Amino acid sequence: MSNPHPGSSSTPRATEHRRTPRINVRHRLSGYLVSLDKPVIVRDISLGGFSVESDQPLPPGLHIVRLEEDDRWSVTVTASSRHDRAQNGDDGAVHHVMGFQYEDQTPDTQQTLRVLFERLAADQPIDGK
Repeated sequence: MSNPHPGSSSTPRATEHRRTPRINVRHRLSGYLVSLDKPVIVRDISLGGFSVESDQPLPPGLHIVRLEEDDRWSVTVTASSRHDRAQNGDDGAVHHVMGFQYEDQTPDTQQTLRVLFERLAADQPIDGK
C-alpha cells in the first residue's frame, strides 16, 4: 500500500540511520554478485555500503561483489546484506532491492572506494540546477 503523504511515515526510514551519505549511481555503475554469478543494478553507493536491484530475490548473507564503471575501473568488495525489500517498478514488475554494508577491506580497497565515492559525488548533478 502506498503512503498518501510521502515523508510522513510513522516508521523510521533507512536514510535516517545511515552514517554516511549515499549518492545515486543508477546507470553509472554496474554490479556483479561474484558469489552468485549474477549481474545486478547498483542503485546507490556510500563510504559505508551500497544497494543493488535484481529481478529475483537475493539470498541474505555475505557476498563478493564487483562494482564497475564501464571499462574505466572495477573493484571487488566483500559485503554483507543488511536489508531487503520487494517493490513494484514503473514497468509493473517486482524489483528486489538489497542493501549491503562493506565488510573488512584491505587499505587499498578502502582507498579505491573513497576515491571512487568522491569522484562520483563530484559528478553528481545538483538538484534544481
